[in-house]
Amino acid sequence: MIEIEGIVGSGGESFTVSAETIAEGLKLNPEQVQPMLAGRLITSWVEAGVDEDFGTFRLTFATDKRRLRLIVDALGSVISKSTLDFGGHDLPLGARKPGAV
Repeated sequence: MIEIEGIVGSGGESFTVSAETIAEGLKLNPEQVQPMLAGRLITSWVEAGVDEDFGTFRLTFATDKRRLRLIVDALGSVISKSTLDFGGHDLPLGARKPGAV
């Protein structure tokens, strides 16, 4: 099993997400995930919850046509999962990483 790790946030939280989970959400083969992350064909970012969402984190993985969001607790357990698929169209800028063009 391929594992993807990322250290995010000012608190230095780290999360491990299996390539299988990312692949399922982005409709890829698990073997494609690590090379696509390395080649920046999959972008990822993490946002820490605030106020009533404190203690949760939103992990986002996106290709040019699809986005996977995982809401996890502080232990990394998945609370919810959602995908956004634009089929043959590119994701609009609002659905991409903040600051991306």
